[in-house]
Amino acid sequence: MILSHKHSFLFIKGRKVGGTSIEMLLAPFCGPSDIVTPISPVDEIRRLNAGGAPRNYCPDPAVEARYLQLVRDGSFDEARIMRVHSDKVYPFFNHMSVALVEQLANFVPSEFTLAYVVRNPYAKIISLANMNLSFSGYSGVPMENNAADIRRSIQKLFETDQFLLARNIYLYQTKMAYQHQIILRQEHMVRDIRHFLNHLGLEQIGVEIPYAKQGSIRKKYSARTMFTREQLDIVNSTFADEFNNKDLCITSGFPRVGRFGKLAGKSLG
Repeated sequence: MILSHKHSFLFIKGRKVGGTSIEMLLAPFCGPSDIVTPISPVDEIRRLNAGGAPRNYCPDPAVEARYLQLVRDGSFDEARIMRVHSDKVYPFFNHMSVALVEQLANFVPSEFTLAYVVRNPYAKIISLANMNLSFSGYSGVPMENNAADIRRSIQKLFETDQFLLARNIYLYQTKMAYQHQIILRQEHMVRDIRHFLNHLGLEQIGVEIPYAKQGSIRKKYSARTMFTREQLDIVNSTFADEFNNKDLCITSGFPRVGRFGKLAGKSLG
């Protein structure tokens, strides 16, 4: 999550939509009074080297300084132990909802742009399953696994209801009136980021997204081959608000796999 007073925007970080990459891109342009929440230490060092750093997420500057020093020293395990990403420790954390930021932060929504990323629900669950297989050993390189292992990981997600972690829509819901809302589509990230930067008056900045936590996206696994029919029905029902939401659906072109394996709506890809 990033709340930038300098550029008057609030970026809400959903799960499995490439949010870390966007935070790495935006943080170097933030001011000293902006709120920038921490990311994974291995990605944090890349962000620090690019001129961005987490700040103002904790009321104790000594804690923030300690975390940064551990990251700079390469003491990533010790940095993780500080639990700076937990919603139980510090006021501001990575996957905060709009409503919680509004409750805790001092800003006027009507003067800010609200931005967030959306992605096809099937793709989010595939990405989550792939990450669960490899994240414990994540070192900054792509986390790639074969289709069979990812299918088994998907099955575990449904057995434990962890697939619900991919439901981001509740993070983005607000009753406040923002000056603008910008939806970034994971499937068209470079184009949409360019639009966002232009909106912020940063059009002179080139769009070079520092991709983080990459998975098997290059293999373009399809929903038809990765999910069982029962799982598809669960996703279609559970994520119906994302499929049916006017802004999310029309902007992103989310397709649904119907009862006979056909896509309802636009095709994938």
